Amino acid sequence: MVWLMGFGLALGLVSGEGMAQTSAETRQQLEAIYQELVSMYPPAKATADGTDLVTAGAVLVLQKDNLVMNKVDQPYPIPNVYKNGAIAQSGLFGALSKLTLNAPAGGSNPNRTFVTGEKFWVTKITLYPDRAELVCLSDPIQDQRYHALLRFPFPKGSTPAADDVLASVAEVVKVDAGDGGGGGGGPDQSATSRGAPAAAPATAETKTIAVGQSRDQVISNFGVPSKIVQLGKKEIDYFPGMKVTFVSNKVTDVE
Repeated sequence: MVWLMGFGLALGLVSGEGMAQTSAETRQQLEAIYQELVSMYPPAKATADGTDLVTAGAVLVLQKDNLVMNKVDQPYPIPNVYKNGAIAQSGLFGALSKLTLNAPAGGSNPNRTFVTGEKFWVTKITLYPDRAELVCLSDPIQDQRYHALLRFPFPKGSTPAADDVLASVAEVVKVDAGDGGGGGGGPDQSATSRGAPAAAPATAETKTIAVGQSRDQVISNFGVPSKIVQLGKKEIDYFPGMKVTFVSNKVTDVE
């Protein structure tokens, strides 16, 4: 495996024939995806052995069930793959994780399944020609941290647009709003927010909002936001009693 680092990019490229087939255009696409992911989900800094945190990053909230992590004293974090709307563990790791998850709880069970709403950190983001990969690390749970790989495979034979990868990742994790956008230095703390006129008064008509709506549709229904936070292609608009997250001017989350 040959590892190339460019613009701070953790970019994995296979050696030999695969390396020759990775064009400069593909590398640029991967770099663009990497920069967008790091902007939206700033990684925490882990210790050299990956078992603890040195500095905090964005706190992520899981949006899908069945993310399996193993204890950090296990040398290889369990690979989880997000595909067709679900997280799964495949191959040998998948079989082993299911066996250990069925074992009695306690010190003999090295694995733990995380479900929707649980929180953790991302400590590394890596782009490969065939996938994006996040290294996840939990807070101590009964004095034990857990880690995992979370993979987002690309369509076979092509590198997707950055927006498509961001949308896929956003289906699985979001930045914890209660953390101010990140844990001790996350995106909201470094972003530039600007004031805006107050939102238009609500009418008796029922207003609706849904994932996938354009920003213009939202503003048409709810008026101009009172505050806007911009993070690359991601934007967070604050309305009275509501916070809306857009990626490339499309609604991806409402709180």
